[in-house]
Amino acid sequence: MKTKAMVAMLGGFALVLFLATSAHAQLPKRGEYTSVFGWAFAGKVMEIEKDHLWIYGDYSGTVFNDAGRGFLHQTAWVCSGSGHNVKGVYKGAGDCVATDADGEKALLVWKCEGGPRCDGDFQWTGGTGKYKGLRGNNTFNSGSVGTTNQGYALLRGEWELPE
Repeated sequence: MKTKAMVAMLGGFALVLFLATSAHAQLPKRGEYTSVFGWAFAGKVMEIEKDHLWIYGDYSGTVFNDAGRGFLHQTAWVCSGSGHNVKGVYKGAGDCVATDADGEKALLVWKCEGGPRCDGDFQWTGGTGKYKGLRGNNTFNSGSVGTTNQGYALLRGEWELPE
């Protein structure tokens, strides 16, 4: 009797895990979000002339959705970028790949301008798996933490998947 109860309990547990996994993999067709991207920069800074720097490299880190769940929560991001900082004003552009826990990817292109914070926008340009056909317009502002190679970006926007 105890064996049957244990098998039934384990079967129920397996069903709950399966349903939770399937629910996690499903994504609504559209939505809005706010998130925070904590990043570290690895790249080069080249002085072109006095008060003119060329900056290029990768910004990588993790995004956390403000809701604590949902669209691209706890995803790993790698963003490439390049730009010029002239007299303290940065103007740059690049692209990013966001990878979720299932290994599926969302793609975007970005641009920003400013100093010391960089205000900009980005557009979703597609992806793999559940993000295939991803589109949407978004804004962000980003800045580094003091003189370190680390920083953060506050992300806000919308996303939509094909029907």
